[in-house]
Amino acid sequence: MPEVSVEGQLPSSNEEVRKQFRQAASPAVARLTFGLLWVSETAFDLGSTLVSFAVGVWIFSHTGSAQDYSLSVLAAALASMLVTPVAGALADRYDRRWVVLGCDVAAILCTAAVLLSLLADRMSVTAFYLYAAAAAAIGALRRPAIRVAVSNFIAKDRFAQVGGLTGISRSIVQVGAPAASGFLMAYFGLQAVMAVQFCLLAAGALLVFGALTRAGGAARGGSAALAQGSFWASARTSFSGALDYLKEQPLMRSLLLYGALVQCLMVLATTMLTPMVLSTHATEALGTVMSVGIVGGLAGSMLVASSVIKRDLMLWILVCDAVQSAAVLGAGLSTSVAVWCACAFACLFCGSTSVACSYALWMRKAPLAHQGSVFALLAASNMLVMCLVLLAGGYLADAVLEPAFAAGGALSASIGGWFGSGKGRGIGFLFFLCGLCGLALTLLALASSRLRRLDVLVPERAED
Repeated sequence: MPEVSVEGQLPSSNEEVRKQFRQAASPAVARLTFGLLWVSETAFDLGSTLVSFAVGVWIFSHTGSAQDYSLSVLAAALASMLVTPVAGALADRYDRRWVVLGCDVAAILCTAAVLLSLLADRMSVTAFYLYAAAAAAIGALRRPAIRVAVSNFIAKDRFAQVGGLTGISRSIVQVGAPAASGFLMAYFGLQAVMAVQFCLLAAGALLVFGALTRAGGAARGGSAALAQGSFWASARTSFSGALDYLKEQPLMRSLLLYGALVQCLMVLATTMLTPMVLSTHATEALGTVMSVGIVGGLAGSMLVASSVIKRDLMLWILVCDAVQSAAVLGAGLSTSVAVWCACAFACLFCGSTSVACSYALWMRKAPLAHQGSVFALLAASNMLVMCLVLLAGGYLADAVLEPAFAAGGALSASIGGWFGSGKGRGIGFLFFLCGLCGLALTLLALASSRLRRLDVLVPERAED
């Protein structure tokens, strides 16, 4: 049956549904709808972060191996990549209420299964690998549907604010979730963390379903015309449409490649922050540096959410990335906690601003018909970066650079004269290289007038 519009009439197409909803919906309705989605996404992220921290503690306490924990993260990243084509097709083809609700129900069932296994004392490390992969795949299927829904009922000039608000909630979760998870683990065990995750998922599912129902047909999608034919053929078509868009818009393809390269460098550096600090300082110093960095990320998200940034989003991205790279470079040159705190604040402040602006650009430019696949493709590229970092970063630091900068090492008398030698200096040199490469890449991008002017050179998506 054809989908009924918000006025109760039969629309001629998805475009007509979208026009009718935008005419009928008031800014207050849009704000309330987004507020419900925002709260539900925060609940989902909070639960995921609680469980991720707790599972890491559980695995390490039972095996004593950091590599086992890394494998669980790698399993999650690979699972997210594998479902990319399906995620885009689900978001573009079906009613997004049911897509998200199906993902939430699957996440609730997985959490319940783990909780019951823990209560029966029958949980294993391998089972946690499977759970991590399943949870990551569910999140990867769910995320594009939420993003496409938001882009259909929020005005274009508010997209940057949406990214900023999302960054605020993410920063708050990063601050509070590890402490809350540690408290629950210490006093009640992993079972309590999984029980809290179960409750958060259930509450979030109700909120997001209500929000998408309130948003109307434009945000929900899922017309009868799109639902015809084979799902797998539709998945190939949707994913091919996203690739065709990148072929037709070389500047957006450049943005995808540039973003992946910068993120690769930043993730490689930040992954090594913990061993670099702990090699010469106590855990309190690490906590201070990370806390200051998270405050910087929160401040950057608040800047974007305040509507200060409305134009020249690409220029904001490039300038913020340049400062972020310089901060990473500076952190590698120092062994001072005060300098590390300043660098962490600048790095995460600019990083969160850059991410929010990039998020807004993709929402404004990517065609609505294939936006789900575009967002899924972006997520897949991020997961690919994480896999490469997990595979190469630790080996490069532990097996190559740290021995080279140790006392009497191959580089201790040459480059070590500038960076110092001993524990942590090999990782410091890695920070320096990542910052230097990121800065060079960003300056090259700034030198390109076409990339700087991406906002105006790439056409906005059709308003339909």
